[in-house]
Amino acid sequence: MDAGGRWFDGRMETRDVPTVLIVDDDEMVLDLMKRQLSGLPLAIIATISAAEAMDVVRKMEIAVLLCDLRMPGVDGNVVLACAREANPNIVSVLVTGMSDLDATVRAINEGGIWKYLAKPWSREQLVNMVSDGAARYRTLCRQDALLKELARDITRGLDRLVDESDEAITSVPLFKRALNFAAGRKGRVRSGGRNFLGTRYRLLQVLGEGGTGTVYRAHDVLLDMPVAIKVLGSRFTQDALAVSTLKEEARIAMQLSHRHIVRLHNLQKAGKHYFLVMEYVEGRTFRDVLEVYGKLPMETVRQVVQVSADALAYAHRHGVLHKDLKPANLLLSKDGVLKIIDFGVACLVHAQERSEHIVGTPIYMSPEQIRGETLDRRTDVYSLGIIVYQLLTGHPPFPERCMDLDLLARGTGPLTDVEPPLRRVLEKATALRREDRWAGVTEFAQAFACPG
Repeated sequence: MDAGGRWFDGRMETRDVPTVLIVDDDEMVLDLMKRQLSGLPLAIIATISAAEAMDVVRKMEIAVLLCDLRMPGVDGNVVLACAREANPNIVSVLVTGMSDLDATVRAINEGGIWKYLAKPWSREQLVNMVSDGAARYRTLCRQDALLKELARDITRGLDRLVDESDEAITSVPLFKRALNFAAGRKGRVRSGGRNFLGTRYRLLQVLGEGGTGTVYRAHDVLLDMPVAIKVLGSRFTQDALAVSTLKEEARIAMQLSHRHIVRLHNLQKAGKHYFLVMEYVEGRTFRDVLEVYGKLPMETVRQVVQVSADALAYAHRHGVLHKDLKPANLLLSKDGVLKIIDFGVACLVHAQERSEHIVGTPIYMSPEQIRGETLDRRTDVYSLGIIVYQLLTGHPPFPERCMDLDLLARGTGPLTDVEPPLRRVLEKATALRREDRWAGVTEFAQAFACPG
């Protein structure tokens, strides 16, 4: 059992080589895999016990997990979920028979599964998959560290600005909004307005206001936990179609459970107010990040693309489109975890589109969305492409406050501010015709990772 290593952050971290955990109720399968993987620079742990496997992933740093889907008394998904919770970067491979394909597809749709290995397999298949998985794990850890460092840098930079004089602060308008965030100058909720949602939620602080409503940091008194609450504006709650669609989209979005998606807990109504109760994440949006840094290095952007695509692909598999992707909806937690917010409220964007003028930021909307057409997952590909271009160059391909819908509906045109290999990838992501774009966010992320 002991692969050798040291305790780190509550888990045993192996010193020199990645650790592979094999879980299967058939000892012959375990012996075969160990023999086929022998000679590789890996530490191998094998067990027939799902309970023992879950104990291992909690205590040791596992790079690659090979897990049988069907084991007596325990669903392999339980082991996989435990592994993801213990180590979000773990590379999980399902080991499954062809008769389990339906269950395999369901497991993959739940997220967190990298690939599956069908029985019977060849030694070459197993060796290549595990070797690629170990390399992927190293990449994920390295890129994860970049986002953590970015979060630390932002915190340090804003803390330094807070310590400066007001006169010095006003001379740096670029930082003013981010500085207000860091200094805690968001509006406190007046005592008279704290209980208009009833007694369960205590509103503490205004985190932001936009065209669709006001977001508060709040406390759930019943569960004794912090939450974020978005109180929707009356112009939307008086729109019967928007409310009906919101209920349906929220019902679906509440089923999403992914490390990089801010969880929607509930949609509720108190008096005349509709409000969304969401996971509270302390951090900064990428709109804040762009205001501080202007643009980001390629390696960091690559991680943003990979993580965002993984979360979006998970949502798409569950039939949920975001339809309102923009830097303000990408959140970087203080621990360096990227999370996408506002899933399930795209109907509010459509309500804006039916109004006389758009309240939001249409420069990230796909041309077909601006034209009011039926949307598919390629609309999120377009929006992510615009965001990525802005992260790389420091500016979007349109004037940031552009409200000329005819101009926006004609697409971006050539993206000349990035190098040719990346330009081709981004121009395909933001193509005017959705048929000319990447088929999905996964294909976009793969092309972005290897643009040559």
